[in-house]
Amino acid sequence: MVNVYRPTKLDKALELNAIHCATLFAGGTDLMVQGMTHYDDSDNAVVFLDDIVEIKGIELNNQTREPRLVIGAGVTLYELTAHESVPPMIKDAAKRIAAPALRNRATLVGNICNASPAADMLPALYLLDARVELSSPGGKRELAIEEFISGPGQTLRLADEIVTSVSLTLPMFDDYLYHKVGTRKANALTKLSILAGVRIESGIIQDWRLTFGAIGPTVVRNVEFEQGLIGQSAAILQQAETIDKIIDFYSQKIAPIDDHRSTAEYRRCAALNLLRRWLENIG
Repeated sequence: MVNVYRPTKLDKALELNAIHCATLFAGGTDLMVQGMTHYDDSDNAVVFLDDIVEIKGIELNNQTREPRLVIGAGVTLYELTAHESVPPMIKDAAKRIAAPALRNRATLVGNICNASPAADMLPALYLLDARVELSSPGGKRELAIEEFISGPGQTLRLADEIVTSVSLTLPMFDDYLYHKVGTRKANALTKLSILAGVRIESGIIQDWRLTFGAIGPTVVRNVEFEQGLIGQSAAILQQAETIDKIIDFYSQKIAPIDDHRSTAEYRRCAALNLLRRWLENIG
């Protein structure tokens, strides 16, 4: 028998989870696919989080050095797409996940905690320097998303912790690319995805970021390489030599695999071709 709890306060949810090391159920769209038939021990428990108002908000935090948008763990994908403060690239990714009925249940934090290499929301969160807030009866801590997700299906969440929110930066891009490759625009699992953004002022690259999804154990991003482009003349992005250099660098960083959705060769070629097409059309 499974013990089921649906607290209305975060403190109570933290207490229950600390006692039971429970399965945490927010939208449940990933959990239901994975199946919950293995809960046959009376000590097992499921704690529903969808009735906790404290974790349902979206708000701007201006108390940090740079403003960050804070998204509660109870916020659904539909609510993301409808909120005026949410960056377009987050909305674009959310709109391409499954169907409206699922987006009305599924949460952003659930997509993070599932930690699938093909998770649709992760490339945007990596690009926007997302940080994950974990709460327990003993307090709170924050981890950068690239620290929090340690591998396919693996995170650094401790058994007595609940992810209560995720925060992200709000950079301004002159041009950005988001492209998900699947059998359909929605209602389809991702074969690969690419997200990139650039900001140019007075002919100088002020910001340049790139992430790939579903072509490695986790999202592919290399901040050091990005920093090497920032501060340089934007004219270099028009040079075939620079474009080839960028393509060659990322070709060595991605690690696609063969599986039932696609082949490694297709993923590699499609990802690099999408990147090349974007680079050749910047400006």
